[in-house]
Amino acid sequence: MSRLLKFIIVIGLVGIVSACNSTFKSNVSRFHELPKPQGETVQIVPADPARSASLEFASYANIVGSYLGQQGYRPAGDGKADLIVELDYAVDDGKVVVKSYPSHFSFGYGYYHPFYRPHYWYSPYWRYSGYYSPFWGSYDPFDRDVRSYVNYTRKLTMVIRPNNPEAKNIFEGTVESVGRKKNLPEIMPLMVQALFTNFPGVNGATDRIVIELDPK
Repeated sequence: MSRLLKFIIVIGLVGIVSACNSTFKSNVSRFHELPKPQGETVQIVPADPARSASLEFASYANIVGSYLGQQGYRPAGDGKADLIVELDYAVDDGKVVVKSYPSHFSFGYGYYHPFYRPHYWYSPYWRYSGYYSPFWGSYDPFDRDVRSYVNYTRKLTMVIRPNNPEAKNIFEGTVESVGRKKNLPEIMPLMVQALFTNFPGVNGATDRIVIELDPK
């Protein structure tokens, strides 16, 4: 099999693996002393007062408000809220990840040279393999595939407390996800969905939440 054909097979299989990557994964930690909702009214505010006039914050607050409504809470509107819901969110500058993959795909064939013993192998898996050749030197140039990409850590925090300056928090939830997308508006709906999966969750537990995505 020619090196060009093997290289084409590698690229094709990488594409297949990428296409199968259709889940959103996150770690969700929740602590709460949250009573069963009885129609309490809520007001959603940013943890950072500087975001009070932010349209981005307003968009995220609408998403959270929709999920709170499904739980039985009601928006306070112009009235005094029973509960205050604080939101905070962030994404870091990313971390470069470098990985090296074997790129030689074996099909049960061998090679022969009059000065060397023939070698045969039978494996359906990726493997690192090199052989001496008077034309290519010591190793096949397609044997290693080095790739680099940037992983970003995305974070969402929600705190619920009674609308009383002396009241303690009754819910604290944090969603942390690592991935290649930095665009928070694109992934925030998924982070909120993860936060409200099995809401309010087990007190003091961190759950691995996996959301199936619709293929595009």
